[in-house]
Amino acid sequence: MTEPVQPTDQRRLRLTSVLPVWLLAVVGAVLVLALTDKDSFAWLLLVFVLCVLVSFVLQLITATKDGLVERISIASSGAFVVVLVTAVVLLVR
Repeated sequence: MTEPVQPTDQRRLRLTSVLPVWLLAVVGAVLVLALTDKDSFAWLLLVFVLCVLVSFVLQLITATKDGLVERISIASSGAFVVVLVTAVVLLVR
């Protein structure tokens, strides 16, 4: 049996495993906005899928099962919001 993770460690895990996914989503969204004219939505979907995969990989690297679903949900939801805002910008553009 593993020991429960302390709240400060949970916060640190959240920061180290969620923020990189959000940063990747923002960088990917900016690149899609700046570099694509055609098939922007396909590239945006690729950015989101990559963010979800990176989220799972980062959670596996941490090797901590406490709060796993919460961290994956937070990371994926944040990436989804970034992609959603970018999609709205693409529709308006």
